[in-house]
Amino acid sequence: MRLVFLGTPRIAATCLEEIHRSGLHEIVAVGTHPDRPQRRGLKLLPTAVKETALRLGLPVIEVSDAKDPAFAQELTALQTDLLVVVAFVILPPAVLGATRLGAVNLHGSLLPRWRGAAPVQRSVEAGESVTGATVFRLDSGVDTGGIVATESVQVGMEETSGEILERLAALGGGLLLRALAHLQAHPEDRGIPQDQALATKAPKLFPEEGCIDWTLGAKAIHDKVRAFNPAPGAWTKPDGKLLKIWKTRMPTDSVQAGIGQAIRLADGRVVAGCADGVLELLELQPEGRARQAGRDWFNGLRATGAVSLS
Repeated sequence: MRLVFLGTPRIAATCLEEIHRSGLHEIVAVGTHPDRPQRRGLKLLPTAVKETALRLGLPVIEVSDAKDPAFAQELTALQTDLLVVVAFVILPPAVLGATRLGAVNLHGSLLPRWRGAAPVQRSVEAGESVTGATVFRLDSGVDTGGIVATESVQVGMEETSGEILERLAALGGGLLLRALAHLQAHPEDRGIPQDQALATKAPKLFPEEGCIDWTLGAKAIHDKVRAFNPAPGAWTKPDGKLLKIWKTRMPTDSVQAGIGQAIRLADGRVVAGCADGVLELLELQPEGRARQAGRDWFNGLRATGAVSLS
């Protein structure tokens, strides 16, 4: 099929490269966001998708506004079969209608669960042990279209959102190729309708949501830490200074500490008291400093007893 690929981040670039490597479809053009100021010095840098497209010798369309009628007109003029979308923007009807078969999207959850901008993060925050990816038909709703292909993965107790996203990126290209093969054989298939009663929302994460409530149970806090890693990070504010919590572990032994207090155990482990026990603090980042092991952070405080975390 003749395809236009739309995407921006590295997970999308990984999928683009796998589709191109397969040699099964013609990628007529690649749409992505314009170069943006990034890192120190605010140097203009291309998106991961643009970098990949240029390396593969594919034409690039820089999309500042997907609602601009000129973008839909440009797509229509290409006379392609399908839009393949991975982590882009919500597309208007004119864009969805600019190809013969419409558009499919790769989404990081088992739809209809976790519709929205942060499906992986919200599923981790909820403590789910299974997640996955879905390729579905784009329509006028947000992640509501018919399902074309899915693949599930088990979630480890220690896995972070970033680690799960890496795994989903690795399987995403193959899942898209399965969906494309199906649509090539059955072009009129609109996919399996989603059960609206099972839908849950996955809104974007905001930094203020990362504040840890130490009166919650250890698992709920552990899941929040995993969900907010690598961004925007879970945090607390002892003595009014930001302390990011990057990695924790659920202890298997019975240990007690005051709620919202950190103590050092005889074996050197540092744990924080929660509503139903403790949570081991493995990797922390004090304000203005690099990440460090929990025991190094505690040793640096030169504390002789419990330390308040809030």
